[in-house]
Amino acid sequence: MEVEPACPVEVEPTPMEVEVEVEPTPNVWEDAPDNILLRVAAFLPFRLDRLRMCSVNPHWRRALCGWGQGRPPQLPLLPPLAPLLPWLVFPNTEEPSLFCAMDRISYPLRLPRDVRNARFCGSCEGGWFLLALDMRPTQYALYNLYFGHRIPVPGGLTIPDDTGAGNRPLVLRAATFTSSPTAAGPNGYMIGAIALVCAKWCAAFWREGLPNWITSESDDLWMSRPPQDVKFVGGAFFFITADENIVTYCPTLAGDENQFVMRRFDCDMLQRDGYADDLQGNASIARYLVDSRGVLHMVLRYIYNNQGTTRFRVFKFQVLPQLVDGVPPPASATWVSVSELDGQMLFLGRGCSRSIEVEQFLGFDFEGSTIYFPDDRFIPNPEPTVDNRRSYSFIDMGKYSLQQDGQGALQPWPPVDRRPARSDRAPPTWWLH
Repeated sequence: MEVEPACPVEVEPTPMEVEVEVEPTPNVWEDAPDNILLRVAAFLPFRLDRLRMCSVNPHWRRALCGWGQGRPPQLPLLPPLAPLLPWLVFPNTEEPSLFCAMDRISYPLRLPRDVRNARFCGSCEGGWFLLALDMRPTQYALYNLYFGHRIPVPGGLTIPDDTGAGNRPLVLRAATFTSSPTAAGPNGYMIGAIALVCAKWCAAFWREGLPNWITSESDDLWMSRPPQDVKFVGGAFFFITADENIVTYCPTLAGDENQFVMRRFDCDMLQRDGYADDLQGNASIARYLVDSRGVLHMVLRYIYNNQGTTRFRVFKFQVLPQLVDGVPPPASATWVSVSELDGQMLFLGRGCSRSIEVEQFLGFDFEGSTIYFPDDRFIPNPEPTVDNRRSYSFIDMGKYSLQQDGQGALQPWPPVDRRPARSDRAPPTWWLH
């Protein structure tokens, strides 16, 4: 008997067998209106949080920077940022990082390769750094860590009445700024630096538009001893030497064509109390210049090889009266000891030391008369790295509380577990906001 083939039966697939094309849910935040993004950003009081928000995508960055399309109608400008303490940058050719004093957390710092290889020579407000790029001959540049902007800086010094080449290559050791490049006034900004030229020490100055660095018009442009620090205060650049003398440079216009020149003035300093005792001690002394409420201050850091930094002393620059009982003084200025900082914190760094008011920061009420100091001595590790760079340890750093009895309290800072052990390029430096 022939059996007819069974008719195929159409069976509806089960729900698990149905292939449904599901469109991805649109991300409503990816192209959110500018005013919504600005409203969210208004709840972020710290610059680091807003910086992270800017990095989500180009649209968010344009909105927060004020470059957006304003759809729907844009809200008023973001409220001003709360003041920030300086962040401490730990340079490294492989894994640079930073430490935030506000939240006490360490973060990785993503930088272009040539910036990671650069030597940091100075910093100023707005996130600007002066870099010595790792090139031959050495080239310099200003670099903004917030936005990656660069400004080329020349690598040569023009020496007045130089019978030689006229443009001498220089090596910058530390630099200070008159103002931030992003907030410069009608006359722009200027940089003053400690420079090594022709194996001699001198002061070098540059402002945007100059083809080279310039120095003093005086015949005595060289310094007999290397300056230890430089600071711009009250319209002049101050350099301090190892014998605590002050050399001042004032920018001015001279000549028939109003040529921009630097005038040098050597202060006749009266030796401070205790200077002779310090010379007889076993400690090496590092000197920093700080602008504290418009007055130039000198900070002494006492360093012992086995113990590292043990104490600090602070002095203020005081101009002596021209006549005392009708008799001229033996000198024009001196250093006067300061026992406490009157509600201020000091952050020390070559060319970038800052004095900050404690009352501006919640949670720092007990930090008055505190000095924060990084390790800037370059203590080498005897074993070089693969590319013949030498490692440098971050061991002699912390914070020091001045006390009127002269016995200050020293504490480690940042915590050891929140900072790298060493660098293969440069000491820590301050990221100023």
